[in-house]
Amino acid sequence: MEVVVALAVLGIALAFIVPSFVGHLQTNTASEVRSQAVFLAQREFESLRLQDPSTLPTSGSTERQEGYGGRTFTLRRTYCAQASLCGPGSRHIRVEVVWNGRTVYAAETVYTSLR
Repeated sequence: MEVVVALAVLGIALAFIVPSFVGHLQTNTASEVRSQAVFLAQREFESLRLQDPSTLPTSGSTERQEGYGGRTFTLRRTYCAQASLCGPGSRHIRVEVVWNGRTVYAAETVYTSLR
């Protein structure tokens, strides 16, 4: 009888602990994915920063796959989505990081050449 009561108490405790553990695991994974996406976007911007803005496209977008941390992300660059921010020496650039079909992180900036 004591074993049955102990198993019942254990079962009730596990019924509350397991969902909590799964929830924390999902939150941790989402945080890890977002951190990886932020890193990839930052690296993408750094590679563009070294280029002369006037040599970058004035419209359109490019897309490529990149693996990081055991995951495959899609990096999408969009040039001059806001045409008013683009000129002879400047480019508006948006970088979007997609994982599993959804945008995890996006950022945009304007690069301009220094004289």
